[in-house]
Amino acid sequence: MGEGDFKNRFANLIRSRGLTQKELALKTNLTEGAISHYMKGDREPKGAILLSIANVLETTTDYLRGMTDEVKPAGAKDDLETALKLVARVAPNMSPEEKDRFLRILYGGK
Repeated sequence: MGEGDFKNRFANLIRSRGLTQKELALKTNLTEGAISHYMKGDREPKGAILLSIANVLETTTDYLRGMTDEVKPAGAKDDLETALKLVARVAPNMSPEEKDRFLRILYGGK
């Protein structure tokens, strides 16, 4: 990913979707501090957090990561395929706490 791709795309999508950092934090179950770090480019989200952000911002993880210029998801089937690939890629490296959080999100909890 190019320098600043995530930071710029993330900030632009938040603005274009008319969200505040606080609203995005609430919708993604993250802290405002985490959102602020992503906005500044100090950190980049990974795994299930990145997917959650992409869903709220109505885009794809590939767009946020600078791997495509297509802002909108192609469709629900493609979203599911992307999600499954992402989970398969990161699951072996997830801590027990991250796995528990993922399952809560998956089944509609917080």
